Amino acid sequence: MDRIGLINRIMESTEQIYTGRHLLDIDGFEREGRINYRERLADAMELFNDAQLLADNDLALLIQSELAFITQELQFCASDDKETSSSLKQAIQSFDDALSALQVVEQPEIYRGADLTYPHQKKYRYKDVPRDSLHIACMAHHTRLGNILRAPGINMAEKALLTKRRSNLKTAQAVYLKKQKAILSNAQA
Repeated sequence: MDRIGLINRIMESTEQIYTGRHLLDIDGFEREGRINYRERLADAMELFNDAQLLADNDLALLIQSELAFITQELQFCASDDKETSSSLKQAIQSFDDALSALQVVEQPEIYRGADLTYPHQKKYRYKDVPRDSLHIACMAHHTRLGNILRAPGINMAEKALLTKRRSNLKTAQAVYLKKQKAILSNAQA
């Protein structure tokens, strides 16, 4: 599947998950809503699996998949739900910053210099490399999704998707860590 197709399908899945939830509350449309909701959760799960499998070769796709999902969630967020809206906006900004960090790490000569701008104290490092915006975005969103997972009333299919998305964040960090270590170890050699 091509990158744009995957991102578009994630956005469509998010929209249809929202539509399914909405139909569950309308008399006479509960069955259609339930079917729509479950099928789109399954689609999203498959798409996030695909993005995770491609992460070693296309880490940006994994980050953009999550970014597309949360951007769509913000689109369907109730206007008076300020707390959720604020959290999603913060996550979107964090992932935009993470994509910038990914662009820099793809340029070893620049990234080696960027490493020098990070203190070597533990709180500024992640496994001996800079704790930069990609790591920060993944850790913060991992926590955000974990908080959602602890909320009562979420069905198991949606919890499975949340768990998959959390797993993808760990994959993103692991792949990014490999990139960072490869660049920085070559600088020391």
